[in-house]
Amino acid sequence: MGIVAEKIRALKKRSGDRAELTIDLLCLLASYGLIIMLPKKMNILFWTIFGISAFLFCVGFFRMGAVINRCKAKGVKRCSDILLIASGIVLNCSGVLAIWKAKGIERGICIATLLLIEAIVMYSASASRAVTLRFQWIISLIFRITAVPMVIGGIAAIVYSIMTSVSGTNIAIGVFLLVEGIVFLAIGSGNDPFNSSFSPFRAVPNMNKTVQELCNALADTETQLGFPWMGKVGTIKEETIIYGPTEEDIFVYGHYHSGRFYIVSGDDISLLDAEQADAHRIAEIPDSKGRSLDAELLPEAYSNMITRYLENGNVIWSIKINKHKE
Repeated sequence: MGIVAEKIRALKKRSGDRAELTIDLLCLLASYGLIIMLPKKMNILFWTIFGISAFLFCVGFFRMGAVINRCKAKGVKRCSDILLIASGIVLNCSGVLAIWKAKGIERGICIATLLLIEAIVMYSASASRAVTLRFQWIISLIFRITAVPMVIGGIAAIVYSIMTSVSGTNIAIGVFLLVEGIVFLAIGSGNDPFNSSFSPFRAVPNMNKTVQELCNALADTETQLGFPWMGKVGTIKEETIIYGPTEEDIFVYGHYHSGRFYIVSGDDISLLDAEQADAHRIAEIPDSKGRSLDAELLPEAYSNMITRYLENGNVIWSIKINKHKE
């Protein structure tokens, strides 16, 4: 009976997610439909429709993102990332077209600005899903490379317009490209508003052990996520040292990247082998005073433990970490 009840709950959940996705998609479509219907004169009706369009985008986009984040299937997340980037490109092109068709007047600039903000939101959401060092490096490189021609093109359009006959249209497009290029440079440098203020990565300085040697040395020390084990993490060729996952799918793993050893935390259980993850799943273990760390602070705690071991040979788990400035 328990298995049947679980299947019924899963079916209801999937049905609920489909219904929510449908509603969210309709909100997004209505948002862009309203943009097309914006009147030519910038009056109260224009700003009312403009505001409703922005509101429907926020409702549809962020609700849809929450549903997709609950999904653990790799294919769904990859497709959603591709769609986010493709949609952002379409919005950027539509913004430039709006400025061009409106001859650079306020109406076209307002529409382009709204589409620019929405495109940046989509790019940032896609970039924030890079949960491994390799993917973060690739995405950072893509954003930085893309930013260069956008910044150069934007500056060139502005300078050319000023030096010849000042064209409001060309200047507006130039500013549009320049702003987005700067935003791309910021995202490529790690200033992503969709990422938490704490980094999920923490480097271990002066690491001189193999991953297997480290796992052997730490094998008998119980931590908040139990004892370590060797396993595979998606996108990483070599085996890694892993702690967890917990019942909430939180886990920590360590591996070498570009010659440095990193501790990484995550909750994307699809990165782990399903059988291995189930075999090592554990409830979080608080310290003697009943305290435990939040997930975003775990990489620093594990990095500190390994650093102490490298310095004096003692393996001691502690939840004491450096204080962060707000």
